[in-house]
Amino acid sequence: MNQRYVRAASLSVLAAALLVACAQDAPPVAAPAAPADEAPAADADAVVPPAAPADDAELDRAQAAAAAFGSRLRGRLQAAMAEGGPTAAVEVCHTEAPRIAEAVMAEHGVRLGRVAVPGRNRNPVQAANDWQLSTLKIFGQRVADGEPAGEQLAVIRDHLPGGVALRMMRGIATEPGCLACHGSDVAPDVREAILANYPHDGATGFAVGDLRGALWVEVPGSDPATGGSP
Repeated sequence: MNQRYVRAASLSVLAAALLVACAQDAPPVAAPAAPADEAPAADADAVVPPAAPADDAELDRAQAAAAAFGSRLRGRLQAAMAEGGPTAAVEVCHTEAPRIAEAVMAEHGVRLGRVAVPGRNRNPVQAANDWQLSTLKIFGQRVADGEPAGEQLAVIRDHLPGGVALRMMRGIATEPGCLACHGSDVAPDVREAILANYPHDGATGFAVGDLRGALWVEVPGSDPATGGSP
């Protein structure tokens, strides 16, 4: 298989503490299911990643959508934290993050969502599968080998299903600001607010630096047979 991964050289806006404090709560909207015969991404880590093209409209589109989503969600979380603390931020994650995702997808013409590391999701619809799960496993191994969780970045261009031109996934690191909702010592009122919205929550017990999940973006292609762009 010939999938290609490009690693990030620095942290992006998506690693901001207030964003990742809510990074597993908005469901991925309008994400198509991968075909059953789609090749997994498990061996992609062995491929030497080539440099990105100088003019890469599809990757630029994915990055712009990810940055827009991160910036808007971070702004709402900052306001909620200032007004009502972590319990207010939980409500933003539950009700407003999906709306922000829908607006960004409509504006940029992409699909995006967030997935949790296996078995640690807060929202059940954010369980990773197919290529998302394969990529998260690669990220997890890299982090276990000492690489920063927030610097994990994958760009996939080959062996994509019809209608998809490019896939991008960026790791979500546990930052100090995440611990109020995702750490090992969550305050009782915050825990109550979490369980009111997510009765089967599994997204606590993280430490700073842990990989908690990833943001993914799919750029659709105009050719349904190849997934290629115009």
